[in-house]
Amino acid sequence: MKIVLSRSDRDSILDSLAPEQKEFIHHHVKRGKKTAFANVLAGDKGIVIPEHAEMEEIEMLLDEWILEEYIDNGFVNPKTPCECGRPLRYQYIVKHKATNETRRFGIEHFKEHTGFSPEIVNEIRKGFNVIDYEMDELLYKIQNHWDFKHEIPFLPSDLEIPKSIQEYIDLDLPLLDKQVDEIKRIIREHLEQSSDQRRSKPVTSESVTHIAFDIEDYIIEDTFRTDPESFSKDKTLEYLESGVSSARIICELLIKHGYATDKRYVTGKPKVYSTICLFLESLVARNILQRGKTLGKDDRYYHIPSRSQTST
Repeated sequence: MKIVLSRSDRDSILDSLAPEQKEFIHHHVKRGKKTAFANVLAGDKGIVIPEHAEMEEIEMLLDEWILEEYIDNGFVNPKTPCECGRPLRYQYIVKHKATNETRRFGIEHFKEHTGFSPEIVNEIRKGFNVIDYEMDELLYKIQNHWDFKHEIPFLPSDLEIPKSIQEYIDLDLPLLDKQVDEIKRIIREHLEQSSDQRRSKPVTSESVTHIAFDIEDYIIEDTFRTDPESFSKDKTLEYLESGVSSARIICELLIKHGYATDKRYVTGKPKVYSTICLFLESLVARNILQRGKTLGKDDRYYHIPSRSQTST
């Protein structure tokens, strides 16, 4: 759904919302544009960022510039000038990772000072437009009394919904079309998995001798079918200790710094992902790690348990 609201309609709908709903939408737009910015820069380096990655993990993949804020006043505003003094409608506020310096630019000085090519800047602006369309879609659905149960009449009680979607549900906000499609996919996979489990015999963790990951028709069973040294186990643990929980982000960090093979599927997912998940699962079996949420075939999350958890 591609909806374009006028600024007055947008402001009117936002003013009708509860403060926490309004704040959440503003946060969604800000985070979305920061993510769009990061995606373009990461993509230029051959990095693929998974959709549900946390902003802190995404920024670990970037080398230089991070978007702090992008302001669209709707008009040329002297209160948001470029560093050259020119008043701006659109202001880019960026921070350099190495120097921690924050700069405020219009589009021309943004390109000049960051060194980004016109193609990269155009992709960034396209990404920003997508986020604006998503906000208008959300507000339009609010205005037209969108109903969750009408779109998703059946929701299994034990279904694990991604945090980024659950936040909308908790605030009684409509879901974006892409989120509705994702929940339907998750429900379908959940029901298929439940059906498979009913047909199979129960097993205990002590009796597990077979682990399989079905990732884009690439299956690893019982042992690695790739070079076991194709990624650094030490670096993998370092990233976990630094707070990275997404297996996909760990893959991208290993590839970025030369600690894993850079081969990918046509979808962009690293081929080493399955091998790394198998390694992480082996640490779960030894109580070194704990398994977090699983987003179907897209991503898996792991974390190092606290000392109190390991001692019990």
